[in-house]
Amino acid sequence: METTPPPTQTTFFIAKLIEHILRTHVSYDKAFKTIVSRYGVSKWLLSTYYKIGYYATLYYYTLRWLAGVRGYGVTPAAIALFFRDIGFSVRRLQDIVERESKKLGLVKKISIKYSYPEYLVRDLLKYMEPRDLEKMLSSLNERRVWLRVNMLKTSVSDALSCLRSEGLDFVVDDKLRYMVRITKPKWIRVSGIKCVKEGLLIPQDIASAWVVEAIKRISENKEVLDACSAPGIKLGLLNMLAGFNRAIAVDVSWKRVNVLKKLSSIQGLALYKLLVINGDSSILKYGQLFNRALVDAPCSGSGAIPSDPAIKISIWKKSKLDYYTSLQKRILMNTLKASKYVVYSVCSIHPLEGEGVVEDIVAQGLAEPIDIGLDLPRGYSGFSVSKKTYRTIPHLMASQGFYIAVLGRVKK
Repeated sequence: METTPPPTQTTFFIAKLIEHILRTHVSYDKAFKTIVSRYGVSKWLLSTYYKIGYYATLYYYTLRWLAGVRGYGVTPAAIALFFRDIGFSVRRLQDIVERESKKLGLVKKISIKYSYPEYLVRDLLKYMEPRDLEKMLSSLNERRVWLRVNMLKTSVSDALSCLRSEGLDFVVDDKLRYMVRITKPKWIRVSGIKCVKEGLLIPQDIASAWVVEAIKRISENKEVLDACSAPGIKLGLLNMLAGFNRAIAVDVSWKRVNVLKKLSSIQGLALYKLLVINGDSSILKYGQLFNRALVDAPCSGSGAIPSDPAIKISIWKKSKLDYYTSLQKRILMNTLKASKYVVYSVCSIHPLEGEGVVEDIVAQGLAEPIDIGLDLPRGYSGFSVSKKTYRTIPHLMASQGFYIAVLGRVKK
């Protein structure tokens, strides 16, 4: 039974939570923990507050628009007050916005209805029909949990038995049989699942798994460069599926490097196989030519909304994409100097970070896209590289939104 939260206290909490995210641009989970610690929240309210805060963040721009239209104002406090007055109900919010957005233009209407930046909607409508775009954005607003069976520690059947013993409902993907999606309960705390604690299952979205399927297929060479490695989940899956003698794991963040080492051990990846480097992959000189490399580049994260709704707030200005595309190109160009084949991936639904980056690299004569026959939809149409690159489509796969390209280095 859902706990009924005290309205005044809840309104204050939501206002402070939104205010903190707007100011710091940290993840939702980090912001939630900070505000809980700062103001103190009774344990019996934590679960309810987490859900209400999640939806307040997920629908921040919808709430902001409606609060403004109805005369509340657009400050975090005003937004929280409006949300309180509709009972913190997402269903009521959706009913209201459905009525009040009818006279809006197409871009504005979709933006407000699903709470996404107008520039993102406008840009995606160049490559998608409105109905398909709405399906995708709606899907990204749905919370979901994928787990990967760690076959270095258990079998698929034993892992599924473990999930059943904990009373969880799930479905196994029909293409990648080691991937499992939890269907009930919706708000399961992943870190509290016994099978996850024991390392039998690893939290990993199925879109991320398809990136590893790509690098697994391009070469049987037993050495790999992972240019943006932390936290090491993809490297752990590659080791499980195909193995490797040695991996060069690079990440610019020292904190994330430490997480990589910890998670590698949990995944059953022997540390002696890893050479972990805390460095900048856009300028690092490796001193050798690898046969294959992975560039899972830093990005806007617009394809990962289900895992962190605060991403919506951090990407509201398109200038954020300019920063990321510049960084993505630098990392990719530098990695192509050191590897014959590179798998490039981003967790973004915007073409600037996907097809746009790869098309620019190809236009410079640095690489050519390689069609490896992944059983995935192709990239957005309208780019020269579209038919040889891939996308995971959230509403078709219940996944995050990834772009994946396999590139062959062009000899100069």
